[in-house]
Amino acid sequence: MLLILLVEDDELMRAITAEMLDELGHQVIQADSARAAMQMLSEHDIDVLVTDVGLPDVSGEIVAAEARSIRPRLRIVFATGGNVVREVDQDDSSPVLLRKPYDSDALAAAIAKAR
Repeated sequence: MLLILLVEDDELMRAITAEMLDELGHQVIQADSARAAMQMLSEHDIDVLVTDVGLPDVSGEIVAAEARSIRPRLRIVFATGGNVVREVDQDDSSPVLLRKPYDSDALAAAIAKAR
């Protein structure tokens, strides 16, 4: 079981993804903004960050970069409908790209690849 921080501003998408992660056997902490995500990262020992790229306050790429500054070994999954995501160049671990829309199998594969 992994402790996963899910950052998604769309309430329905966040709820569905959290349910899928729960069904995959993971513990999920949810955030609806970059600010909330950074608070959660400072309070919990997160294993994997799953973040939407298109957050309304700060991009998911910036969230990931800041998260890595707090937790250098944090594994990252970017969830996006877009094709291009700038890489977070730290610690030889590249983020995993999860294309929207995704199902439970794609989510599980992304989490496994991020390990």
